[in-house]
Amino acid sequence: MKLYALKSAEGYLKVAENETATLVGLNKASVYPEAALEKLKGFKETFKSQFSNLRIVELTLVETDYFA
Repeated sequence: MKLYALKSAEGYLKVAENETATLVGLNKASVYPEAALEKLKGFKETFKSQFSNLRIVELTLVETDYFA
């Protein structure tokens, strides 16, 4: 599964419902499916002046069984 997120030089972005953003770790980042890439591009334009080296990253999620 591929998901997409905004990442800056300082960390990942979490976008709140009121469309403000804060820096967080990967485990708290806002992630989006491919169908929402246009929305993500809009967020990138909105926040590019607030965060350095802002870019969209593709995250690949792989599920495997864990055996202890």
